[in-house]
Amino acid sequence: MANIENLRVPSSEEARAMQRKSAAKRSQNIKERKLLMELLIERTKSKDLEEMLDNLIERAKNTDKGFEVYRDTIGEKPTEKIDANVNGEIVVDIEDD
Repeated sequence: MANIENLRVPSSEEARAMQRKSAAKRSQNIKERKLLMELLIERTKSKDLEEMLDNLIERAKNTDKGFEVYRDTIGEKPTEKIDANVNGEIVVDIEDD
């Protein structure tokens, strides 16, 4: 189990090495997603695309999830906002015996 004695701060060299590794992995993931997207677009024939669109429209008419996918696809997804009010006031009550 983790506790304060088990925590350690990496040195600046270790931190830089972890950042480089993370950036390389992120770059690789982006390239793979882009390649996958290009292959999907290339392999989707117009007849298949029309069939998929008809299916999407039919699902949008019949199910809530289908409607959400349709709405998001055409760019009408509502923005999600989270309002948070944080009171920064700290009260410490110390009693002397």
